[in-house]
Amino acid sequence: METARDAVASYVSGAQRFFARSMRIFFGKPIRFLLPLLLIAGYGIYYAASQPDEYQSSGVLSVSSDTFLGSLTQVRDTQTNFQSVSTTIATQFNDLMQTDGFAQSVAEGAGLADPGGDALTDLDKIRSHVFAASVGDSLLRVTATSDDPEVARLLAKSGIASFKNFVISSEVAGSDVAEQFSDDLLTGYKKDVESASQALQDYLEKHPPPPNPNVDRDLPDQFEITRLNDALNRAQDRFDKAVDDRETARLATLQSSADIGQRLRVLDEPKASILPLAGLKSLATTVILFGILGLIVSAGAIALACVLDRSIHTATDLERIGASVRAVVPHAKGLKIEGSRNTSASQRQKVPARSAG
Repeated sequence: METARDAVASYVSGAQRFFARSMRIFFGKPIRFLLPLLLIAGYGIYYAASQPDEYQSSGVLSVSSDTFLGSLTQVRDTQTNFQSVSTTIATQFNDLMQTDGFAQSVAEGAGLADPGGDALTDLDKIRSHVFAASVGDSLLRVTATSDDPEVARLLAKSGIASFKNFVISSEVAGSDVAEQFSDDLLTGYKKDVESASQALQDYLEKHPPPPNPNVDRDLPDQFEITRLNDALNRAQDRFDKAVDDRETARLATLQSSADIGQRLRVLDEPKASILPLAGLKSLATTVILFGILGLIVSAGAIALACVLDRSIHTATDLERIGASVRAVVPHAKGLKIEGSRNTSASQRQKVPARSAG
């Protein structure tokens, strides 16, 4: 226990000596150690003053996990989520902004990309200037910043539209595939119906009925006509079923689009801001950050100078280099030495000279 206390006391004593030595070095030449702080703080003021003004524009959406249309049509499955709907959608939006495809669509929607699809601005810059955040449990805010208020408005508006289009394309992807598949089947089934109908018509033209209406066709003709008619009915049934499937897929697409329109409703359209985002608060924050950095550099310089300093000022400095101290002359407060160090010429003349004898 005594060893631990001695170690702690030695550490505290060393820290106190280091601090006292640092203060002595600092106050010996304060301008030298304050110079980094002044330079870095000055650069911070210049940097904050030279930054262009930024404008912010945001739009607010009402989001919900279920709608009346969705409950009626069962257009999608309801999943249990422990997060709020706005938090989930905000996370999804910000994750999509990290992809080149979605960021490119936002740039194109804001008019920042040419028709060929090559972005005129850096996508990383767009990612850092467009983001979403939840406002409560059922509101989502999409915000965009830019040095041009109109560009900020267009970016926020394009972000909302691109996200809605992405959600619609994601949820109707299955019905779109089913609709396309049904269209492909209809093309083939229509040809089958036309071929079966043409085969039956050609056979009837080649084998007309007997002149006497009371006389039936021959059995081979009846069998062949029955077979061709059954083939036509089967082809027609397949075609009708494909038409029903296509209409079902198209209805699912319309239902999904309408359901998404209810789940993601724009309450406040983005507007161009008149006042810039930056102000005295932003300027003060930047200057304070640079000032803290300068303070750290100055403190590091003082600590380094203290470590490298080998001058002797106190008895402790002698003990640090291994010299033993026997006695220390105490410093008496208020002690003054009166009198002049040098005597004047007149006083020196009054002093009688000693004789040689």
